[in-house]
Amino acid sequence: MKKIIVSVCVACVLLASCAQRKTAAATEKITVIDQNNMEATLNGKPDRIVLTALPLPSIYALTGEPIEKLVGMHPGATSAIKNSVMGTMYPALLNVPSNFINGVDINIEELMKLEPDVVMYWAEYTNQYELLKSAGIPAVGVKTQGDGDVIVTMDSWLAIMGEMFGKSKKVDAVLEYGRSLQKDILSKIEGIPDSDKPKVLYIFNHSSEEISVSGNKFYGGTWIENTGGINAAREIQGHSIVNMEQIYKWNPDIILITTFTETMPEDLYENKIRGQNWSNVAAVKNKKVFKEPLGVYRWFPPSGDAPLMSMWMANHMQPTVFNYDMKKEIKDYYKRFYQYDLTDEQVEGILTANTEAAKGANFGGRQ
Repeated sequence: MKKIIVSVCVACVLLASCAQRKTAAATEKITVIDQNNMEATLNGKPDRIVLTALPLPSIYALTGEPIEKLVGMHPGATSAIKNSVMGTMYPALLNVPSNFINGVDINIEELMKLEPDVVMYWAEYTNQYELLKSAGIPAVGVKTQGDGDVIVTMDSWLAIMGEMFGKSKKVDAVLEYGRSLQKDILSKIEGIPDSDKPKVLYIFNHSSEEISVSGNKFYGGTWIENTGGINAAREIQGHSIVNMEQIYKWNPDIILITTFTETMPEDLYENKIRGQNWSNVAAVKNKKVFKEPLGVYRWFPPSGDAPLMSMWMANHMQPTVFNYDMKKEIKDYYKRFYQYDLTDEQVEGILTANTEAAKGANFGGRQ
């Protein structure tokens, strides 16, 4: 009997010790250096995550972490999710709260109700950092890297998430795929003379009141230059408002339109925009106006679909060099990296973006 009691007691001690080790492991602190070079200390692997930088939910989806861990995000991200395949793939995202932020302003009382373990935010908004720091919430800032290079930026954001959630083969596979594809495209356009490159205008935001275009060292300009085109607005740094007279001078061969704006190619073809006459612009006359796709997020900034954007852009910039079968590539990519089988209808929906997806995205801040 005594031997049995001793054995049971030893077992109890072992179990208690095991539980203590698990508790210690679960609360092991994680230190992350963000893209403001600020240090954030997390109390273990985060279970409740808030993402205020709009593209981040789609980047997060590539990590393989449970979607249910996202407990807050920006309404501009919500509008994209509700009007894209992302909402079907991850229905839990449709009910994630976004009432704690309006534009760039955080309501700290509402945010605290979400009990976040970490908030990832646009690093430029240092006011948000100070607010989060004062509330004792670990804050990890992200910003554009590589002079507007989306693939480089996506890599850096995934690397940060990899540090927070633990390195995974899935994150590494996505990074390697994006890098390899970009390297291949750059090698194929390297010898193309400027005379054989189209002059391209990327419209960032658009309405009857203003036209904002992507210049040098901003996403649109870098997409154009990295896939075989010439950015018509490369004299501009970042993005800027321009008038029709400037666009007439540039006279672009191709016009691309982001999904941050409700404007569609038909609006330019049919001159529907009050106070703007697009009829004499080469891209409009030759029916070379294209709306960017919308998959797990808008394809203009960094997103989980960034490698697909590389292919889509290359097809438009240099159609005699590149001939990616986008419907097949999209299906293969979603199967490989999201473990999701797209229908033909869903693929068509990605390639023909919904104007409703722009709502809540244009608030004068970073998108």
